[in-house]
Amino acid sequence: MKSVAGFWDESWRPDVLERVLDSSETIALVHEDDTMDGFVCGHDVGFRAYLSELVVSPVSQGRGVGSELIAELERRLSDRGCFVLIADVWRDAERFYRSHGWTPPDVVLLRKRLDAPAAQPAVADGRDPRIRSGSRR
Repeated sequence: MKSVAGFWDESWRPDVLERVLDSSETIALVHEDDTMDGFVCGHDVGFRAYLSELVVSPVSQGRGVGSELIAELERRLSDRGCFVLIADVWRDAERFYRSHGWTPPDVVLLRKRLDAPAAQPAVADGRDPRIRSGSRR
């Protein structure tokens, strides 16, 4: 990821890859041809899947690596019964995605940068007690 100019985001937490790979709903695939030259990561979130990362080393771009990774991710998601895959993509990669059947959805992509949490007293976690986790516990 760091070999592709502008791809790695220094604001990502230090353990970002470990957290992604530890998620049970994550599909992370690596392409190797002598060296690791491609990586794709998708997340099955129930309603749909999200393609969080697709990166191919600069020396391997244009050789079908990205196409192979996307096709395998799509196959695995489809096998799980997940039939909608979304992604936010770099503008210069839009043509690649469109060539693989991707189309723009009828939504607007928005983002918000979140601040690091302020120090909280040990007795209060600062959370609203009326809002709880959606887990099945």
